[in-house]
Amino acid sequence: MSFQKGDRITHREYGAGIVLESPCDGYIQAFFINGGGERRVPCETLQKDIPRNERILRAVQGGTERARRARLSYEAYALPIMDDASALTSAKIDLLPHQIVLTHRVATASPRRFLIGDEVGLGKTIETALIVRELASRGELNRALIIVPAGLVHNWHRELNEVFALNFEVFGAEGDITDRKTNAFAKHDRLIASIDTLKTAARMKRLLNAPLWDLVIFDEAHHINAERNGKNIRKTQKYKLAELIKDRTRDLILLSATPHKGKHFPFWMLVQLLNPTLFNTPEDMLEHRHRLNAIMFRRTKADACAPDGSPLFARRMVQTESFVMGEAEKRFYEHLRAYLQEGFNLAKRQGNRGRALGFLWRFSKK
Repeated sequence: MSFQKGDRITHREYGAGIVLESPCDGYIQAFFINGGGERRVPCETLQKDIPRNERILRAVQGGTERARRARLSYEAYALPIMDDASALTSAKIDLLPHQIVLTHRVATASPRRFLIGDEVGLGKTIETALIVRELASRGELNRALIIVPAGLVHNWHRELNEVFALNFEVFGAEGDITDRKTNAFAKHDRLIASIDTLKTAARMKRLLNAPLWDLVIFDEAHHINAERNGKNIRKTQKYKLAELIKDRTRDLILLSATPHKGKHFPFWMLVQLLNPTLFNTPEDMLEHRHRLNAIMFRRTKADACAPDGSPLFARRMVQTESFVMGEAEKRFYEHLRAYLQEGFNLAKRQGNRGRALGFLWRFSKK
């Protein structure tokens, strides 16, 4: 075996080393790393180490056949996944990465109680449909109830059924299912209903007497409101409905692009519906807001991207512009400000009536 200066070697007694000089008379001058120091040793006592790049090349010998087998193995495992994915979506749209990631995270979680606070335009309806279909494909969903504002009932019905083929029925006077002598919530497993339709005492009682739901979803959840006045808490009928429902379902999802609305207490009350042990008080929530990650998803348009990684929405460009007002513009500005100030003060004195007070301004150049 030939040795050259710089070769890495191994000696049976001194261990790993480096050749310092080329062989001479059957001996090599080498430095041994693990305490042996510099020594002159016989060549036959040394073993030449194989360089890393050569080890890599040897490891991939026959690489074409090995790669082919690896690919076949991968495809064998991927086939059932591909079949499930086809059954999962059945959608007539192109799905976006953030929608698929959210569906996976919700479907694999336990418990499934979340607030999805994605910005407007990111497809919360699509995400909801994907979650429903994913849970159904796993055999984990038979009964689902989607509660939405009255004006959105038929939009939800059209998207879920025509785009995702989920076979939901509409509950209500103008829907597929209406009140009968029997409990419609017990007889029908996939329903869409307006929150105003369900918040009546009679229907809440029927919901209470129906079998448990596997999944309940509230759209525009910021309308589920509760306010605090001193030590008193005033819960709206919509909040009472949500409070009743949360104990009658395994999974609960709240949807809202504006869940906070700048008020800590109502937002804390929303969180209480999902996990009452997460925060003791609104102040505790503010101090430990990182815990919200356990129950809340919030993506903005800046976070969304196309399947190829490119931005989905144009980036917002903000810059400050300065200008100088002319004399006529200054007079207009001062008159308008004075008029609005007077009008707002008048509206404030009117109390609730002042909310509907409008303003009309007519400016004539003098």
